[in-house]
Amino acid sequence: MSEWRLAWRLARRELDFRFRGLRLLLACLFLGVGALAAIGSLTQSIDGELAARGSAILGGDVEFGTSQRAATPDERAAMARLGTVSETVRMQATAIRGTNSVPVQLKGVDAVYPLYGTLAVQGGSATTVRDASAIWIVPALAQRLGIGRGATVRLGVADFTVAGVIASEPDRLGEGFTLGPVAIVSMAGIARTGLVQPGSLYETKYRVRLSPGASPTAAVDRFKAAFPTGGWETKTRDRAAPGAERFVDRMGQFLLLVGLSALVIAGIGVGNGVSSYLAARRSSIAALKVLGATSGLIAKIYLLEVAVVAAMGIVAGLVAGAATVPLIVWLAGDVLPVAPSFSLQFGPLALAAAYGMLIALAFTAPPLIEAGSIPAAGLLRGVFGNRPVPLRRTLPWVVGAGAAIVALALSTAEQPGLSAGFLAAVAGVLLVLAAFGWAIRRIAALLPRSRRPLLRLAIAGLHRPGARTGTLVVALGLGLTLFVLLAGIRTSIDANIALTVPKRAPALFALDVPPIEKPIFAGPSSGSRSTP
Repeated sequence: MSEWRLAWRLARRELDFRFRGLRLLLACLFLGVGALAAIGSLTQSIDGELAARGSAILGGDVEFGTSQRAATPDERAAMARLGTVSETVRMQATAIRGTNSVPVQLKGVDAVYPLYGTLAVQGGSATTVRDASAIWIVPALAQRLGIGRGATVRLGVADFTVAGVIASEPDRLGEGFTLGPVAIVSMAGIARTGLVQPGSLYETKYRVRLSPGASPTAAVDRFKAAFPTGGWETKTRDRAAPGAERFVDRMGQFLLLVGLSALVIAGIGVGNGVSSYLAARRSSIAALKVLGATSGLIAKIYLLEVAVVAAMGIVAGLVAGAATVPLIVWLAGDVLPVAPSFSLQFGPLALAAAYGMLIALAFTAPPLIEAGSIPAAGLLRGVFGNRPVPLRRTLPWVVGAGAAIVALALSTAEQPGLSAGFLAAVAGVLLVLAAFGWAIRRIAALLPRSRRPLLRLAIAGLHRPGARTGTLVVALGLGLTLFVLLAGIRTSIDANIALTVPKRAPALFALDVPPIEKPIFAGPSSGSRSTP
């Protein structure tokens, strides 16, 4: 019978589903791996949703944008050769209803808009924008003006009838930041307003639905090569919302690093739990050694036990992390740029499992090696946990697992420099906390013996052989450091906003005001300012 088979038989006899002595190992890996799996799965789900809906988010397969002009006939013909073209115009305007006026983001669209998705109004029906006298508004604008379908709104020199309140604008995320609620009219409606004049600030966009099989990048390159001086800004469906994608990726990476640091704290608990479990099993280990078991066989027995429990904790954490994603999406609501559908993201799950296994290996190797190296007589005298294991035996395992964690974190990071700096900072904090824990033990050993029994026992417990003072200091210190880091980031952002935004910030900006109308904006006692 091979040694591994014998080790498995002996390990299986001690294992039960109550996990007595190894519950801390199970709980720590479950929570740590679950957090990493949830963060990674959510990030990749959002990225996948952005990529899958790239054409709908952008409004086309490619987008060409320019300011204060329309495309020339040659440019429009070049776009038409790529596929179906939809033209839109965006500009700032003011919607007027009686004495109420609201600044809006006016959007003019042509008859083929939208190329992807549907423009839906409240009530669930889709609509097309063709009527030159009709306007479609978002709920925020309807609420501010106190109007609904059938009401009249003035834009520029033209009146429009509200044809519906928008429930879903397919390319809203791809449009980016807007100053004011959105109002949509036809291209003929834009012309009726009289707002598009020489010198007006407006942006023209052309979205193209490419022919089947055409490459968006190649189409953009050909167009820009044909019109290098046109000043065109381009996007493709692969990067329909670069700002949202960049925010999600960076936030996900930051949270993943924080979760990895939390998993390191859990690893300390894993090591303590395994040490306590092996200390409780020292009589069994001594009996096996008396019967002829080698140190290697002892290490294999308890390595298999720890591996089985760790694998169950990791698998349970992966299941919980993957199942948590829909709950996070439901709780976040409109905070997320898109609401991804549930799907298993095997990459993040595999990464979380790898981190869990490496952390378990790094923190369980020292107690496992110690259990096999102490003689039977020492175990019977309670020596386990009272003397350090030689570094030459444990260091290769710990350093190897740590190096693998760092290599995995850097190779999978979107910004390796940021990850390297964060991991270096965490390593520095660990060293400082470890030194602080060592100093506490040394100071406690040098203190005079107190006459009070309770105080004397408490101080002795800090420096006695086998005391976990150092590991407790590291775990508590790193946990508090992470909390302070997150709180510091939030307070720094709040303080920066408070410093940069004036305490008396204006509620309304009026641009291009004729000098003769300046007194209208400057009240008799307000002391407000206006810029003509």
